[in-house]
Amino acid sequence: MKRWPLHTAYFWETAPFFRVVLPFAGGIVGYELTRSYFNALISSAVFIVVAFIAYLIVAYTRKQKGYFPALGFLLMSGIFFAGGYALSSYDDVRNDTNHFAKGSNYGEAYLVRITETPAERERTWKIPVSILSVIDSGGAQALTGKAFIYVYKSDYPLRLHKGDSLIVPGNWQPIKTPGNPFEFDYARYCRRNGILLQQFCSRAEIKVYGVNNPASNSLTERIHRWCMAVLDTYITDKKARGLIQAMLLGDEVNLDEELRDAYAETGIIHIIAISGGNVAIFFVVISFLLRWLRHNKYLWIKYLVALPLVWFYVVMAGSSPSAIRAAVMFSLLALGIMMQKNNNSLNQLFATAFVLLCAEPMWLFAVGFQLSFVAVLSIILFYGPIYGWLSPKYKITTLLWGTVAASLAAEILIAPIVIYYFHNFPAMFLVANVTAYVFMSLVLVLGIGVVVLSIIPTVASVLGVCITWLVDVFGDIVSWLQHFNPKSFHFLVLTDVELVLTYIVVAGFGVFFLHKQKKVLFIGLGVSVLLMVSLCYNQWLALSQQRLVVYNISGLNRIEWINSNCYSVISPDTGSTKKIQYAIMAAHTNWLAWRKGNDTGEVFVISGKTVLVANDEIHNRVSFRADYVIINHSGNVEPEEMKLVFPGAAIVVGNNFSPKQREQIRMKCEKAGIACHVVGDNGAFVLN
Repeated sequence: MKRWPLHTAYFWETAPFFRVVLPFAGGIVGYELTRSYFNALISSAVFIVVAFIAYLIVAYTRKQKGYFPALGFLLMSGIFFAGGYALSSYDDVRNDTNHFAKGSNYGEAYLVRITETPAERERTWKIPVSILSVIDSGGAQALTGKAFIYVYKSDYPLRLHKGDSLIVPGNWQPIKTPGNPFEFDYARYCRRNGILLQQFCSRAEIKVYGVNNPASNSLTERIHRWCMAVLDTYITDKKARGLIQAMLLGDEVNLDEELRDAYAETGIIHIIAISGGNVAIFFVVISFLLRWLRHNKYLWIKYLVALPLVWFYVVMAGSSPSAIRAAVMFSLLALGIMMQKNNNSLNQLFATAFVLLCAEPMWLFAVGFQLSFVAVLSIILFYGPIYGWLSPKYKITTLLWGTVAASLAAEILIAPIVIYYFHNFPAMFLVANVTAYVFMSLVLVLGIGVVVLSIIPTVASVLGVCITWLVDVFGDIVSWLQHFNPKSFHFLVLTDVELVLTYIVVAGFGVFFLHKQKKVLFIGLGVSVLLMVSLCYNQWLALSQQRLVVYNISGLNRIEWINSNCYSVISPDTGSTKKIQYAIMAAHTNWLAWRKGNDTGEVFVISGKTVLVANDEIHNRVSFRADYVIINHSGNVEPEEMKLVFPGAAIVVGNNFSPKQREQIRMKCEKAGIACHVVGDNGAFVLN
């Protein structure tokens, strides 16, 4: 008897959503690259209609031979590409005609509502708001949009809370990135989250229009506040309380910054955000309560009960992107089990990504989205083979080895992207992740116990003490693990091309590891050589580099001489160490110049260009040849006089002047016909 011909299915056949997500994500990327050149909605709609008609013609052609199947595949991919493009355009607030940022003239005042708890900064309070209406001589007009308001600190308390309505002035200004080399593009990050404008004002300029009434809040908001209050009551240690509030409720308002930095350095920052681990533990608690349903045929009942509770928990905890991703993934898993469908984890992952990107296309560029997606993908691909290395006999060793295998599997695809974004690789990631998983499980269960058993104050207090002790012990472990990381591990660099090459190498070795295909192994080895050549070339460029940099740091001048793989500070450090490090760290890392060099003078020559650092006012009349003069004092600056002393030189003005003084200097330079670079307005000055 003839058998039906069988062939091994490719992974895109067993996970069909892969063929949907890939072109859809390509459309989102395409919109980011070409947004200013096309009318996205009209062009995408026309293309989708034409492509769909062409696809129907191809699909219903009787003779599916030659290029017809490939043509049908390309047309369908083009439809999803255009769909991603169109949704990105629809999601972009710059295309919203009712957005308050439209136009360059703003109203006299705006009615806004505080959307999150005000966060304390060094000199200001940062208040996220949503715009309700604009108020001017013509009355009030409803508008939409989100913005940031920075209120200068004073001797009086702020006394503004989430949900309050305010009347604020119309002194909006675009969010700008300081323009320091390789610095995080904060303006683009805000734009992708729908925020274009900000303003700075005093507390006296803000009028409270309406105070938030807790009784009018949603049920999830009221439960969130009640849980926060319970944890405030029964966990007295500030550090432990801030951590459990972030881990359990997604509220980081009280999270200790030093604790966050320590967790990030050891590669366990993911335990703070609400994600798949929280949902898994939450489901374990629900399963424990329903343990009397022992038979597997009743498993669907547990998921049926857990599904609405998980979503309620996610909404109550603030609906962070990581929490929503975990909830969507859990929902697809639960629906598959309840419908008695086979569980295809890979297809569920791609389906989750597609659903999330349909809702929020710009999440494609979010580091959290990329990390969580890649981590789950890595576990799906590599956990089974790695777990098969050992066969533990006891339950505790089986659980421990499962955690180790999951950590190893996740790190395979996570490590390159962590190095690319954070330039860090935790040497003790395995110990840190295993310990963190045990710690997170215990602390979350105890935190749930504090909230549930708050009706019994004595028990809740004991559980609070246990949480504090666990946080202290785990903090000591994290501090111990930090010492194992060499300093150079904090300054690792992968360029865009090197990241792609790295993943090709990982794919080559991974396919060989899973399927024993030697051809793919040779590809991985060949690309490894290219990767090593690229890394060596970048190191050679770093050893031969010379740069002079004037950073854009609010309130101070930071001038550095980059020579080979070292940096030397020309101006003294007079500001906040944390603020300075934030501005210079990316440049030191990407230029491979993180080692401190010797002190330098005031005159530099780079590629035939002479640079003078003027530490004092210019009074003499002796001419000096210079191409650039960097003003490194806060005294009087007379461009006409400098034009005589430094004929043909351009002036670089740092942040040791106020914005008003910088504007005056710029106008004087323009009048004198002198080129002027104002760091505070034009970004950092870099001379290669």
